[in-house]
Amino acid sequence: MHTLRNITEQIALLPASSAEATGWPKSFRPKGKIYVPGESALVMPGDLAGLARVDGPGNVDACLPDITAAEARTARALLLGSPSFVLPLERPSTDELVELGCDPAKFRSERARALCLSVCVKLPSGVLLFGAARVVALENGIRMGSTLLLQNEDQWSRTLDEVEDRIISYLPRVAAGVHPRPEPNGKPWKKVVALLGAPHGEESVPPTWKNQLKLTAGLREIDLDIRVSPESARSVVIADLRSNPPSALLVWADWVAHPQVFIQPFVAARPGAKADILGSPDKSLTFEENVAELAMHLREVSPILEEGSSESEDRKSWSEVAERILALAGPHFLLTQRAIKMLADNPYPKPSRMLNHVESLARIAMDYHQMRGDLGGRLSEYAMDKEGIEIALTDSTINPPVIESVTVYGESVQAIPHVKVDDFKASIECGRIYFALDRERFRFIVDHIGLHDYG
Repeated sequence: MHTLRNITEQIALLPASSAEATGWPKSFRPKGKIYVPGESALVMPGDLAGLARVDGPGNVDACLPDITAAEARTARALLLGSPSFVLPLERPSTDELVELGCDPAKFRSERARALCLSVCVKLPSGVLLFGAARVVALENGIRMGSTLLLQNEDQWSRTLDEVEDRIISYLPRVAAGVHPRPEPNGKPWKKVVALLGAPHGEESVPPTWKNQLKLTAGLREIDLDIRVSPESARSVVIADLRSNPPSALLVWADWVAHPQVFIQPFVAARPGAKADILGSPDKSLTFEENVAELAMHLREVSPILEEGSSESEDRKSWSEVAERILALAGPHFLLTQRAIKMLADNPYPKPSRMLNHVESLARIAMDYHQMRGDLGGRLSEYAMDKEGIEIALTDSTINPPVIESVTVYGESVQAIPHVKVDDFKASIECGRIYFALDRERFRFIVDHIGLHDYG
């Protein structure tokens, strides 16, 4: 499934020249087709004829008063021709098509479609602009093999959260059969348990309420495990929260009379994890308001930096990052002298990105320390579920040195387990954090922070 990370990691660069307002920018050509899983390709227009009917005012200019007309037109072209997020919606109704000037009764080979599209555009000034739209398109509407855009309800914002809210507003109209799931061979999503009562008994709750909640979580790459009527199976739910604690726990006060009964054992099993109460006991919130509150909490569980793949790497120097990393040291997290020396003039080119991963590893080390080494499962799975980082326990390509002045049960140790900070990249961009597990004192011993090369 496409997620918000697709939007932030696949930034469409608006050319510095901004191109002419009357045509496509020279460095941009529409992909031609948007592939939606489970559906045939939607052919987008490769000429301006298809754009003429939808190139209305939008609100690109209103979002950024200093944006030029050419930049506004190019941003819209990128949204339509090169989106990084595609969500199939219910097909437009006959009445809507008639209102848009098309009579389905006269269709021969035409096929009406509706999609939610989104993109992140980087302006020449460096400002990021997020756009989302519901697009109504007519395949074979101009000529065989081409698509006519009938409507483009585009909205633009400087912030990702506002565009996320816009996408969420389209979820009630998502096409049947669209369900949230990770990309094939992609990283597993974080797991969040949601405890509800029996919302399907509420008249204000739509029939597709469960899929809407799961789709909202899926935007943040979260697997939302919905437990309906948990109080009827209290002992089973609590036992599961203790033995296999998720990344976070959310309890709806609207439908669960005693939220703390579930929250307390979960917090005991996973200290420091997010556990919150949503809704209100008087059931005063509408379903849409509950969804908005869910989205707000999920942003804390799985934050996505709006700078996309850059992740603010250029905002901190290694000297600034070194101070932050040194402050993480404690009984649970030992930095060897070798690791400390590496923090000065480190060749890894993204200091802020490395800092994020070291901080995540330190939080996992704290859990390991507090739980006396029992994380309730494999370390790699725990790290991915809680922090979204990838840990490998072995590496056959290295022969790390023995860590000086450190022993575990009287034996010397080597730092072989490691955090992958970028993978499948050039050697000058592939980062690693190598550490050893101290099963005697229940701590992580970090011996290498930098590039993949242990040397």
